[in-house]
Amino acid sequence: MSKKNPSIIVAGGANLDIKSRIAGKTIPGTSNPGWTETSPGGVGRNIAENLARLGAKVGLLTLIGEDSTGDRLRRSARAVGIDTSLMMRRKGSTGTYSATLNAEGEMLIAVSDMSLIDGMKTSDITQHKDVLAVADLLVADGNLPLPCLKALLQIAKRAEIPLVLEPVSVPKAKRLKPLLQEGLPIAALTPNRDELAELTGLPVKNARDLTKAAQRLHERGVTHVLVGLGAEGCFLSTADEGQHLIPVRKKSIIKDVTGGGDAMVASLAFGLAKDITALQAARAGQELAARVVRSMESGAGQKRGRG
Repeated sequence: MSKKNPSIIVAGGANLDIKSRIAGKTIPGTSNPGWTETSPGGVGRNIAENLARLGAKVGLLTLIGEDSTGDRLRRSARAVGIDTSLMMRRKGSTGTYSATLNAEGEMLIAVSDMSLIDGMKTSDITQHKDVLAVADLLVADGNLPLPCLKALLQIAKRAEIPLVLEPVSVPKAKRLKPLLQEGLPIAALTPNRDELAELTGLPVKNARDLTKAAQRLHERGVTHVLVGLGAEGCFLSTADEGQHLIPVRKKSIIKDVTGGGDAMVASLAFGLAKDITALQAARAGQELAARVVRSMESGAGQKRGRG
């Protein structure tokens, strides 16, 4: 029977987003008119917020600084229904993610300062093993140090609960490659095309390449591979359900592209935790992602960064 409100714990980054958007034509090497805003962000935090809005009982395991930004992140998480009992404080500054977008909402460049998360220790994970082991599903993002990700996977394996892993970026996908050699079971991996190429060492230029690269990940213990393809939609490959290209139903007016991927990951995780098929979950995720990129508002279609 499908679980109405599954229990999910997300382990990953939480930071302050600083977003600047250029009002007109982008002119490199000079000041461009536009506007800047700040908001709570971070891949793990973004996914947790989407899950809370979808109806999951969600907790966020992360590190925040002993500063006003950390206070802001904790307050905002509580406000949207996230359990903050696993948000740990550390001396130092809470992470930041600074992005510049063009007038169409496409990212031009971003800088991510995740030094606090980079210092996370394995004990920060294992001290919560009893709580983690009774969740219906775990989600982890690639901002976590490799030993912490390995500890999470070991807990998931022992407790026989699925874990969804979001690579975050190409450099962080590169860090994940040794983890894939461990043979630990990963319920779902959610790279974009470039991250998939980095994870597998294979070119990913067409449908045949996607299938071949996904198969390599299946051979390394990944059950479901969901690849974000931007305006083309997404590609799902599963070890037992085959391959599916899921197009965008209708063209969206993109206001901010950066939150779509996190929304898609959240929807996939929510579906898997509810015991629906990966294909059903991926289709729902594609719909949610499409709403996100054409929305400037908070909620299930909030715009967030990729810290």
